[in-house]
Amino acid sequence: MRRIIPAALLAAAALTGCREGTVHDKAYLRAAAVDGDRITMSFFSDIGPVEVAAASPSEAVSAAELRLGREVFTGFTELIILGDCPPAETLSELFTEWELPSSCITAAGRGSLLLDTSPELLSGSVRQAQAQGELPDCDIVTVLSGLLGKKKTAQAPELGSGGVSGICQF
Repeated sequence: MRRIIPAALLAAAALTGCREGTVHDKAYLRAAAVDGDRITMSFFSDIGPVEVAAASPSEAVSAAELRLGREVFTGFTELIILGDCPPAETLSELFTEWELPSSCITAAGRGSLLLDTSPELLSGSVRQAQAQGELPDCDIVTVLSGLLGKKKTAQAPELGSGGVSGICQF
């Protein structure tokens, strides 16, 4: 019996997940804008937007991690803005490499938009326009399905500094 108690305590300590650090040790990506080889990232915390030059989404995350001194977690990303880039290829890479949630909103706009506009305002304006029936579904799965499907096209909101400014045809 005396041997079981220390073994149980050791097992309980090993299962707590403390080895991975705390929630404060990570930077949680809220939105990203891709424009050519530049990716601008905005986070849920008080971290300001980060703009990096990268050849791929994984390189962008690595560059942001070096700059921030924290691991970047992309699993809660709410918004992807596509500027001057091939939409199907870019979204496919982001979806698989960053493991984005299927609910992530896809939109068109300038890559620098996140430098001076709140991602909360941008994603909120898209959700509000969708609730009012003014925009089609524009989650990443729907947009990618359209781009990779038979028609090779998809619609997404066009974003400006005030929010939704129209509908873009990719």
